[in-house]
Amino acid sequence: MRLAVFSDTHGRTELLAGAVRRSQPDILVHLGDYLRDSRVLSAAFPELPLYAVPGNCDFSREEDTLCFMAGEVRVFATHGHRYFVKSTLDSLLNSAHFAGAGLVLYGHTHTACISYPAGMTVVNPGSAGLGPEPSFAVIDIRGSAVSAKIEPMLPKDPYI
Repeated sequence: MRLAVFSDTHGRTELLAGAVRRSQPDILVHLGDYLRDSRVLSAAFPELPLYAVPGNCDFSREEDTLCFMAGEVRVFATHGHRYFVKSTLDSLLNSAHFAGAGLVLYGHTHTACISYPAGMTVVNPGSAGLGPEPSFAVIDIRGSAVSAKIEPMLPKDPYI
């Protein structure tokens, strides 16, 4: 099972469809800022399940944390601002641990990273819409094993 995870698109949706086509996911995830950008994903790929949470720029009454199963792995997804992820991941990791998560997804910082604390895979896909190198995450799940990588929103040019 493969997930394509996007965050912090901030209205810049022109690269989303290409990233989805290249990564060929089974599940789409949008971690907020702007939640309405997830509609672009659902319209272009109506056959794929989409999990989306609002961010701090969304002013939404939607739940800002979701838990769902991706194969055998419980996923904890949030934008991250309510967990103060720009300062520390402690609160996020504590909540994910008590939710029984094996995979934790968050955004907000615009900085892509992957870590493996306390038996969990923790992924921030970076910003898919802002910055000099917009990115997203591709996560593969086989049984209870999780592997993650950060991909550029634009494909690498093989001639450079």
